[in-house]
Amino acid sequence: MWLFINFVVISISRSLFHPLISKSILVLKFKGRKTGKRYLIPVSYYEYSKQRLVCVTDRPNIWWRNLISIEEIEIIFRGKMLKASVEVECENDELIKAHLAALCEHSRVDGFFAKVRYKQGKPIEEDLKRAASRMTSIEINLPT
Repeated sequence: MWLFINFVVISISRSLFHPLISKSILVLKFKGRKTGKRYLIPVSYYEYSKQRLVCVTDRPNIWWRNLISIEEIEIIFRGKMLKASVEVECENDELIKAHLAALCEHSRVDGFFAKVRYKQGKPIEEDLKRAASRMTSIEINLPT
């Protein structure tokens, strides 16, 4: 099922219909560090600043490990293919929690998948802390 969903999301991100998803989803494009396999991974993101985007993924999803030693990747962002640098954080749970909180406030769908509940419209701190301990943060730096 996820393969089909990813295919649809990637297809939309490359099409004229990209505005339907571009405010919350981008696609990371990179090669595997050992296999050289090409990956296209749709991820939810939020804009940390004008040139910096942040996404969070589960640590057990091993695809993100390919990004640790890569200086530059390509992303499909708002219908355009761009080169970007990435920074991966999988140990600093406080930073990951802050990124996860911002992402959950940006999109309740991300809160659902991270198992973060809400109280009065805000993510519950205890849930954020628990979720951050099993997450990885990926910062994407756009070209200036």
